[in-house]
Amino acid sequence: MRFSVLGVLTVRHADGGLVPVRRRKHRQLLAALLLRANTPVSGGHLTESLWGAAPPPSAEQNLKTYVHTLRKLLSPDDPRSAPITTHGAGYLITLRPDDLDLLVFQDLVRHGRRAAREGDPETACRCFEQALGLWRGDALQDAGGSGVLDRAAGHLTEERLSVLEELAELQLHLGRNAEAVSRLRAAAAGHPLRERLQRQLMLGLHLSGDRADALDAYQRFRKALVTETGLDPGRDVQELHRRILTSGSGPVPPASDRASRPAGPRPEPPRQLPRDLAGFVGRAEELVRLRSLLAPWDGGPPHHVVAITGPPGSGKSALAVRAAHAVGRDFPDGWLYTNLHGATPGLRRLEPLEVLGRFLRDLGVSPQAVPDDVDGAAALWRTRLDGRRVLVVLDDAADLAQIRPLLSVPVGSTILVTSRESFALVDDCARVRIGELLRTEASAMFAKLIGAGRAADDVRATGRLIELCGRLPLAVGIAGARLANRPRWTVADLVERLEDERRRLHELEAGDLAVRSSLAVSYDLLAGGAHPLDRLAARTLRMLGVLQVADVTPLMVAALLGGPAEEAERAMERLVDAHLAECDEPGRYRLHDLVRLFARERAALQDPEETTAALNRVLDFYTATAILAGTLLHYPSHGLPEIDLHAVPAPLTSREQAYEWMEEERANLLSVAFQAMASPGERTVRLGAALAIRLHWHLLYGHHVSYMLTVNRRMLEAARRLGDRSIEALAHNHTGVALCARLQLPESVAHFERHLAISRELGNAHGEQRALGGLARSCFEMGRYEEAVGHAEAQRVIARRIGHSSGEYYALGIIGEAYHRLGRFDQALAVLEKSLSLSRRDGNVYQQGSELEALGELHLSRGEPALAKSAFTDALDCVRTIRMVAMESYLLLGLARSCRLLGELDQAAAHAWQAVETSRGLRDSNTEQKALAEHAAIEEAIEEARRSSPRRAGPPQAGDPERLRLAR
Repeated sequence: MRFSVLGVLTVRHADGGLVPVRRRKHRQLLAALLLRANTPVSGGHLTESLWGAAPPPSAEQNLKTYVHTLRKLLSPDDPRSAPITTHGAGYLITLRPDDLDLLVFQDLVRHGRRAAREGDPETACRCFEQALGLWRGDALQDAGGSGVLDRAAGHLTEERLSVLEELAELQLHLGRNAEAVSRLRAAAAGHPLRERLQRQLMLGLHLSGDRADALDAYQRFRKALVTETGLDPGRDVQELHRRILTSGSGPVPPASDRASRPAGPRPEPPRQLPRDLAGFVGRAEELVRLRSLLAPWDGGPPHHVVAITGPPGSGKSALAVRAAHAVGRDFPDGWLYTNLHGATPGLRRLEPLEVLGRFLRDLGVSPQAVPDDVDGAAALWRTRLDGRRVLVVLDDAADLAQIRPLLSVPVGSTILVTSRESFALVDDCARVRIGELLRTEASAMFAKLIGAGRAADDVRATGRLIELCGRLPLAVGIAGARLANRPRWTVADLVERLEDERRRLHELEAGDLAVRSSLAVSYDLLAGGAHPLDRLAARTLRMLGVLQVADVTPLMVAALLGGPAEEAERAMERLVDAHLAECDEPGRYRLHDLVRLFARERAALQDPEETTAALNRVLDFYTATAILAGTLLHYPSHGLPEIDLHAVPAPLTSREQAYEWMEEERANLLSVAFQAMASPGERTVRLGAALAIRLHWHLLYGHHVSYMLTVNRRMLEAARRLGDRSIEALAHNHTGVALCARLQLPESVAHFERHLAISRELGNAHGEQRALGGLARSCFEMGRYEEAVGHAEAQRVIARRIGHSSGEYYALGIIGEAYHRLGRFDQALAVLEKSLSLSRRDGNVYQQGSELEALGELHLSRGEPALAKSAFTDALDCVRTIRMVAMESYLLLGLARSCRLLGELDQAAAHAWQAVETSRGLRDSNTEQKALAEHAAIEEAIEEARRSSPRRAGPPQAGDPERLRLAR
């Protein structure tokens, strides 16, 4: 098992699978233990780490519960085998040195500092770079919140900066100025008052030949320092500033470098790399990897082909140039560079023979001696490189065919290529994939473009702009350029423009730079490709713009395209290879936000009939699969309107598969239903309503009440537009159910009354009895028990007449509950037992759970906690069978009350706390407050048992309240 605290707190199994630790208190507890791994941690320290200086009265008991839960999360099959053990009055987590990134970091830093002391700067740099490469953001990102943990995170950040400064010192000493500056820029932007960091950045920029930027760095530091503290920079920084001012246009090359050049008329090797961008920010981790591939730390030969791949606008070319400059001294025989124009709008891409001819001439071959065929030129290319160390940068390759003749280079030379393609088929090719910038990197880049002060004036707007640009370097750069040219605009002004998705790509244009045109090149290469799969991928991207969903599956894309799933999956994989789609997990694909907007623009250019047909095919597929899933899950289906469907549903064969599909697709199902019901076409609207109707029971069982309200209000509008009274009636019913679940009872009554009126108007007896059941439930929740009985009796009569048995025992259940509240216990018991018998006869598990819950409450009122416990236990089994999480918290609360009355206080406390956590997960504050009150009552009972229990010699025994207190 592997643990990480240097960034977001994560836990992974040995096979790489993520262990979810969702509760904040669980993450804080785990963080506190990991920060002192292999060292006992006292209960007091853990308590302070979770609650600060003012813990709740139940902190000690809650801590024990959290530890128990954490053990189960880390080792579900055998919690006792989890690495967390009790140690005296505290706890200990036992880990191997490589189980925790913090331990690995500390070990690498120790080795690096030892190497530096022993005069081995190369080893020291390697250790420090590996140590810094372990960081994935700020320490304990999602596990802080208490003073103890926040201070610990601060100490870790300080250690990280110290290591970064030590590494920069070594790199500057070794002449690796570009590498040092790359890290220092981002760190200095995040810590503008840290003097050593700012001094190193000034020195690194100066040594890199960027004197102007070095002077700018001083002025920014001085201004920030004076503004924040009123002090001037220290003497060392001022002296460095003076030296830079009095130096020439650039630093003098080190004497060793001048001496290494051979005498005589030998021609200078080619030095064709473009200028390293002064504004380059971030990509530190990628730069470390690129350096290790191009100039291995052990002095071995470079990897012969290294490909930087990524989506349009991700900064591949800038990263390649930065990496090439960083390793340039390791290639004394030349740096060759060409832009292949593989994805440059309006320019013809270079042919392999052109590139070979140019490079051969650069290496001293006379124009007349350059072969005029590719094979001959490639053979001469290999001959000229033999025995040399040459770095070749092929920027913006369209595909493998464009560069294949250049790739077979002798040992010692290397090819560094950038492309939007994946280059997965190149033999022995090391791929470095890049994508979005980190938030800190994107923010630093943006601040550099418009000025740190302007970016800091509205931090929230700056953060939002970065997200609207998708943290894509091209988009962030364009946004920064637009603001730099419009000094009167605030960041918020541009954010307001970018928020409109219809014009966002238009806003991300500046001069000849545009996100849209960059994406269009990749799309056009596919659309005009010779391979049918390329053209299919282009069509797929275009059609994905029809849908308003977060991600897609091959089955969904197959429905969209009207073809087989295998073909759809191949098309999506081709888009992934072209970096126009991303695959975060097997079988699920998503588009970057800006690619999604581009796809939407392309879809808008299609024939409206084609896009409508595609949307309807997806709706057909989703609705057919939702019907199948509902059947497997035994969701009620009586009285639902019929609709003609043409799609084959997903191949679901079990209750578990059905539930997983509904959960995984829930967001997309809702999104497509919303989109369809707002569409102009009648069939599309009806399909959207049919899908929304089929989602009702899944949303209800999962307590997704807000979604229920939103989707059914949209359905109500759609029904009125269609003039369809049947759909309108169902929309009223489902809205009433959601409002009743939220205890907005007068509003729920109004919707059930509308449902009742429309059902009677249509002569729909099933709808009538269902509306009466809704009214009965709402009246019951309002305390109007006699009215509830009246409505339920009316429902029961109609249900019996039409042979709808579940309506009959639903009505009996409400009658029994109302009798209970009216104090007519014997009648309530008889009615509820009859309802339970009927639901068992019909195998209606949902209704069984409901009746057993009502019987449990009744037994508690009758002073029969043992019978109540049995009823609640059986009810819990029922609702877990049908995954009705909405009822779990009520039943756990009932079990807690039953166990408390039986004196089973340890079980009672466990059930009460489960009820608290379950209701919190459902955002059910009403049940949460009841569960907390019950938990407090159990605490009081435990304390009372402890006070009344005589002291015993020796350890507490099972069943002893003192044992219970200690266990909690």
